[in-house]
Amino acid sequence: MSLVGDVVKNVLDNILKEVGKTVGTGKRARRRKRALTPTERLSRIEKLLKPASRQTSRKKTTRTRSATQQRRVSAKTRAHKKSLRRGTATR
Repeated sequence: MSLVGDVVKNVLDNILKEVGKTVGTGKRARRRKRALTPTERLSRIEKLLKPASRQTSRKKTTRTRSATQQRRVSAKTRAHKKSLRRGTATR
């Protein structure tokens, strides 16, 4: 079994050498990489350690509502804003 693996590895190495591709990053990519700041490094570590949380619920948009519901919500919002304005005037 290992004989087959060695043969495949040798063939792949020869092909890569012929094509001229190197395994890993090239010089330009290595030069362009910048070192992480301590806070960035810490945040990456924390991201790996903390399990993924469930997606937070999103605010309901106007387009998801039916026409009647849109009218009802806008009327309610208008009334609420008006009462807030009236409250500041009386204070």
